[in-house]
Amino acid sequence: MTSGNSVEIRPAMPEDIVAIKQLADSHKHELGFLRRPALLEAIERHELLVAENGIGIVGFVEYRHRRDQQTTLYNVVVYPQHRKHGIGRQLVTNLEQEARKRGKSWVLLKCPEDLESNAFYEHIGYKKVTVERGKTRRLNIWRKDLVP
Repeated sequence: MTSGNSVEIRPAMPEDIVAIKQLADSHKHELGFLRRPALLEAIERHELLVAENGIGIVGFVEYRHRRDQQTTLYNVVVYPQHRKHGIGRQLVTNLEQEARKRGKSWVLLKCPEDLESNAFYEHIGYKKVTVERGKTRRLNIWRKDLVP
């Protein structure tokens, strides 16, 4: 895993769950309610990475490698005071590296169209491919092809 800006990106471990859940709960508007058991399952599947500085966990990315050529990015979040330092980009870059190692061809994600994070996805090379109706709001569908 890569590190930079005194932040280490590493696979999440079960003992990280309290910090991960706190971070998720502080972003319910963006992420919705993430259940602890679901996060623990992602950790067990090795599909949750954390960004950790000398103080603690400051961000995470949750994803799922599907059986086909796709990896689905479910959630990426960084505490507001740690944004604009490349941590979100590092998390997603590490996810993309993991996807390539598993032979995946693209990453797909859905993001409510009213969230600022849409600009982040565009900035890091994702292309908006369509918009769909979600349960409560419209969702932008973003995709990035993984070039070997």
